[in-house]
Amino acid sequence: MLAVVGLLAASLLGADASTEAARSELARERRLLAADAIRLADLTHRLEAALSDLGGASHAVAEAVGRSESVDEVTRREDALASVEQDVRSLLDRRRLLSERVVDRRRHVALLELEIQAKRPGDVLNGRWAVVVDPGEQRGLFRLSLQGTIVSGEYQLEGGYSGSLRGTLVNDRVRLESVDSKLGFNAIYYGRLSQDGRELSGTWEATNLGGTGEVGGGRWKASREEEREESP
Repeated sequence: MLAVVGLLAASLLGADASTEAARSELARERRLLAADAIRLADLTHRLEAALSDLGGASHAVAEAVGRSESVDEVTRREDALASVEQDVRSLLDRRRLLSERVVDRRRHVALLELEIQAKRPGDVLNGRWAVVVDPGEQRGLFRLSLQGTIVSGEYQLEGGYSGSLRGTLVNDRVRLESVDSKLGFNAIYYGRLSQDGRELSGTWEATNLGGTGEVGGGRWKASREEEREESP
């Protein structure tokens, strides 16, 4: 029995390490993608400038020939045109390679996100969450359950508010709709799950109009509560 427990623990630790490695790789790829996007924009601006120079150099050659300028002058302008043409070809090649790399990085990021999604334990949201809703520091409790990407649950908030929750979890983004037992569909919670799976935080917006005719909203956060074992 102890051997089985040990194998299960080792398996879980291995899965956690694998998921953490995928998260680190995803963060690295996102940083590199952002840097490559900046380089691509810079190369694009430089290419646009070089193409403008190419047009000017080509026009200068045509003018020199049309005015029957000296062979030396026409040759000088042809050499300048050739230099600009070389710059344009170089920039085009560099931009093409960088653009292909950006596409590859985007694909890699998408695959890593799917990998992390598949490795995420099914109980990542399951359980009790202590909630604080602002403005007003209204406190309460969410009970959540996750099946695939579908979230369901119930809530209780100070002031006698209670009802059901429904929504989704995609990657680390959560969206919850609250249906109050008295008010009906009354709010949407948008949030992000922390990397350690211990906290949720984000914004919320009311779906029903208040007395002023304005839609309310604010921020919210939740912390996972340890499940208490029932006394025998």
